[in-house]
Amino acid sequence: MTLNNNADIEMYKEILNEIAEGVIIYNNTGVISWCNNAANLIFSKKVKSIIGENIEGVLANHIFEKEYDVKKKWLDSADASVVFIKKLENNGHRELNNVPVRRASHNFEDIIGHNQSLCDIKILAKRAAFTQSPVLIYGETGTGKELFAQSIHNASCRAKSPFVAINCAAIPENLLEGILFGTVKGAYTEAVDRPGLFEQASDGTLFLDEINSMSLLLQAKLLRVLQEKKIRRVGGMTDIEVNPRIISSVNMKPLEAIEKGLLRSDLFYRLGVVCLGIPPLRERTDDLPYLIDFFIKKVSTKLAKGHYTAANDLLRVFQSYNWPGNVRQLEHALECAITLISSKETEITIEHIPEYMKVTSTITIKEEPLTRKFNLNPLDSEIEKVEKNKIITVLEDTKGNISLAARLMNISRQSLHYRMKKHQIRVSR
Repeated sequence: MTLNNNADIEMYKEILNEIAEGVIIYNNTGVISWCNNAANLIFSKKVKSIIGENIEGVLANHIFEKEYDVKKKWLDSADASVVFIKKLENNGHRELNNVPVRRASHNFEDIIGHNQSLCDIKILAKRAAFTQSPVLIYGETGTGKELFAQSIHNASCRAKSPFVAINCAAIPENLLEGILFGTVKGAYTEAVDRPGLFEQASDGTLFLDEINSMSLLLQAKLLRVLQEKKIRRVGGMTDIEVNPRIISSVNMKPLEAIEKGLLRSDLFYRLGVVCLGIPPLRERTDDLPYLIDFFIKKVSTKLAKGHYTAANDLLRVFQSYNWPGNVRQLEHALECAITLISSKETEITIEHIPEYMKVTSTITIKEEPLTRKFNLNPLDSEIEKVEKNKIITVLEDTKGNISLAARLMNISRQSLHYRMKKHQIRVSR
């Protein structure tokens, strides 16, 4: 950098005041003559001003290697030098220890519901907790996959060891490998020796959430680690033995993820020794009264509000709603309602739920001739007839393929078997 006169220096000062890095200019005797706004901000908590101070003394007293990257440069023809100060957490390889990991705070008692499918999954999950086998949990977003993962950990013999969880979809691909396996100093610019999550969870449980969002290349590396029970830090030359219990999750059916090229089949067979499919809320609407009561109490306590009940019309609307966001969406809908309800009201109605739910849950009532209102079959009977005919039609179209028929009707295979038994429908091959 060549500065020909004072005008050049002033121009550069204006530019440097706009950047995020700290910049300090000092003369050949080490005395600081100027610093930009960012540098002022760095040192303002320590001293009122660094102007006139010696640069070496300032850096020695106030800059720490783990917090800042400090680079010095001589300014040609200006009889001055400059220091650039950059906070490490702002660079492309941000501090890996700052990546949030969750801890296990839930148990099986926290899984609310009496639906038979849910209860069956809980029984299987409790059995799995007493083994060391990998568990793969699948289900739509918001069904409670991490709730099951934490419960399995807390019921296992590893309960006193760390539970380390990470959402693979929330971490940039270029950082995820270093976060999982750790790094060594020199692996990349400003890399330091740091253990990865596999080492941190070595005697406990590692929960890999939404593993289908991980690149196939990294999935291959993960498979090798699971097979050999050894990791090698990014940039490292030695293997480190690790032994965490792996629980993973995908937000769709595993075979669907494999078909779409999002999950390696060999990794699935390794991780899915025990597979737990969490039913969506629309398939367990019989749990709605329990869930509504639970979340009303939870949210009321959280917001320091009064005691509320749910109106009958609210329950009817909730039972007919599709719940794309599942249990998590239900909790947020009730939080919205309790936030907006007036202090004089004690009953939550459809007037209090989010506006988008009112649109999708509106029931249009049409006037019919009086003759249509007499000699009607009971509603339950009509519904049963429609359901039976629908199942028969789909099974015929799929040539008796029960798995495909269940998928087309957007219900579980177990639910389809139950309905076939109820309607005495048999598939003849």
